Amino acid sequence: MTNWRARARLVAFACVTGLVLAGCGDDGDGDGRTDGAGSGETDGAEEQSPLAEFLGDGVTFSGGGMMVAATSAGDLSEEDQQRMRQVEELVAECMREQGFEYVPVDPTGGGDREDPFAEAFSLPPDEFAREYGYGISTLTPADTANEEQTTDPNQEIRDGLSDAAREQYDRALWGEMAELIEPVEGGGVAISGASPPAGDEGERDMGCHGEAGEEVYGEQEPMTGPDLGEFDGLFADMDALRQRIESDARVAAATQAWADCLAAAGHSGFATVSEPQNDVMERMMELYGSSTQDEGTPSESNVMNTGADVDEAALRELQDYEVSLATADYECQQEHYVEVQREVAFDMEEQFVEEHRAELERYRDAMAEGPVGHAGGVG
Repeated sequence: MTNWRARARLVAFACVTGLVLAGCGDDGDGDGRTDGAGSGETDGAEEQSPLAEFLGDGVTFSGGGMMVAATSAGDLSEEDQQRMRQVEELVAECMREQGFEYVPVDPTGGGDREDPFAEAFSLPPDEFAREYGYGISTLTPADTANEEQTTDPNQEIRDGLSDAAREQYDRALWGEMAELIEPVEGGGVAISGASPPAGDEGERDMGCHGEAGEEVYGEQEPMTGPDLGEFDGLFADMDALRQRIESDARVAAATQAWADCLAAAGHSGFATVSEPQNDVMERMMELYGSSTQDEGTPSESNVMNTGADVDEAALRELQDYEVSLATADYECQQEHYVEVQREVAFDMEEQFVEEHRAELERYRDAMAEGPVGHAGGVG
């Protein structure tokens, strides 16, 4: 489950996937932004990217620009929020019956809680850059993160138990999934990528969370996603498309002009438009420190430790650097890069769609089906 606290923490990771999000493309409006995040109003007047019909808005190779994450539990329907609250109440009742204390926590973060980032994300992209940079270090203040992460009463309850009692508590709460649960400092849990424990056929121990989820949502099959193996060839072709766009002489010249512009503004050493955001994110991860619990644990890889003590002076220095870099980045992209790259990408995407329409339609339909099953109340 995602809430407003996570809105600005992993902003640039999509920029390094190297496939569908290669180049950290915008939504096709040519302004180098992803609408809904530091974008101001959406006029809807620009032409849709050829691949957007099949991959979704913002998931194409068209346009350079900056991506700012903007997801919120407030986007959930009232019915969904009520179901989440109902699950929490049932979990508390179940845990009491097993002799443990559990305090129902509003999964939406308080329902009518004012979003502290709403005003920032409503700004036009140029103003957003001048005020908040990319929104990486500027919208994740350490004091807010720490305050939020120390308010889970159930983490305090769990921490007060002996090792043996804590193991029983986890088993009661998560059932056989307890073996996959890694508590996160400050509250909440992470689930490893391992498979659930193999047990005898018949009734499974789902724990209070699983039972509550089943009661609210009904009996569900384990959550799975569509089998994308059949699209390996399509993915390879899309990666080749990305490389053709990036290596096009017009785009290469535009990229060099952008880099020269950025260097003239005092930010040299960047060769691709995704590098400035990645640089800020790497500095942010280094400043906060990455979680290092049990090296090799899947759920701990590249997780920012927002509960870490942070050098306030170093954070302010990073924020100043981010704003300066993002402002120059935005202005240089607008002047030298976005229009050229968008024109080249649109032309190549149109040809790609003509050659791969059948595969793209199958991919779009497979993704539209979405995950099968429900997580059984495991947030």
